Amino acid sequence: MEYENIKNQIKAEIENKKANDKLLVKISNQIKITEKAQANVDKEKEKLEKLMEEKQNLANQIQANFTKENGNE
Repeated sequence: MEYENIKNQIKAEIENKKANDKLLVKISNQIKITEKAQANVDKEKEKLEKLMEEKQNLANQIQANFTKENGNE
């Protein structure tokens, strides 16, 4: 009887280990996906920041030209 209990306990532990291993693989894959997505987010954010900087530079140029034209009159 005790042998059966030990055997069943070991079988249960092996099944739990297999399930845990599968979860660890899924977690590892999800981490890789998340890191790749974060890298893409960072790249897109950098592009957006550059565009915003270009927009600000253009606005500054327009303002400088307007001020220059009005100052010469």
